[in-house]
Amino acid sequence: MRVLRGLLTPVLTVLLAFVVGGLVVVLAGGNPFAVYRSLFVGAGLDWPFQFLPGNPFDVNAQLAEFFLIATLVTWTPLILTGLAVAFAFRCGLFNIGGNGQLIIGSVAAYVVAREVGGATGVLVGALAGALGGMLWGGLPGALKAFRGAHEVISTIMLNFIAVAIGAYLVGSGGRLATGGQPASAVLPENTMYPVLWGDVQGVHIGLVVALAAAVAYWAILNRTTLGYEVRAVGYNPEAARYGGVSVRRSIVLAMAISGLFAGLAGAGEVLGVHGRL
Repeated sequence: MRVLRGLLTPVLTVLLAFVVGGLVVVLAGGNPFAVYRSLFVGAGLDWPFQFLPGNPFDVNAQLAEFFLIATLVTWTPLILTGLAVAFAFRCGLFNIGGNGQLIIGSVAAYVVAREVGGATGVLVGALAGALGGMLWGGLPGALKAFRGAHEVISTIMLNFIAVAIGAYLVGSGGRLATGGQPASAVLPENTMYPVLWGDVQGVHIGLVVALAAAVAYWAILNRTTLGYEVRAVGYNPEAARYGGVSVRRSIVLAMAISGLFAGLAGAGEVLGVHGRL
């Protein structure tokens, strides 16, 4: 029953969004049902219906599979960057630095994976990406905890710094640029995430990592002392401090864990999708 109550709010929110969006389409002279059908088909969500007897909805199996794979590949980093925002928010913080944390994570993952190589390089590269994002997220957390710097300002500024670091590395004449192109060399195929489904651009194991991260997010917040302290600070920092919780520690760790999620997203984009910066 508790789980159903927890699902009620997001489900109602999505339904309300569809209703409001449909009204806008009607006011613009369009057919909302046709629009939503196009969104549904374009995302490949009609793919399972091909297995119904007689394929009553006339699903183009090949096209639906292509669209669904593209949706899942795009969805993977969004799960992780969404967790990055959500975890900090549970501590009363606004992590606007997911972009920068993703970039630093991707740089760290690429460099380490390239140097180590092979299956070991994939694993160590993913860990390096998580660590890079964690450090980049922990920095504004420390600035907030020890200097009172607002995390919105510091994370936005760090986004620009991360972009500048990326441009320095792969821009014209950059340390990692190759062949006169604003990009690094492509990693060998054996230094990439395994593909679970698809050929050209398949669903990679990063999707499993993202779903596992979502489970870890829930477990940390609801089944650990750290999660309790993070939530306590988010509800009322002064009351948490009075109860013996280290507010500074909670802020730094919340931002660092947020950065870890975003760093994993960056690692997945390099090791699972593009193979380069």
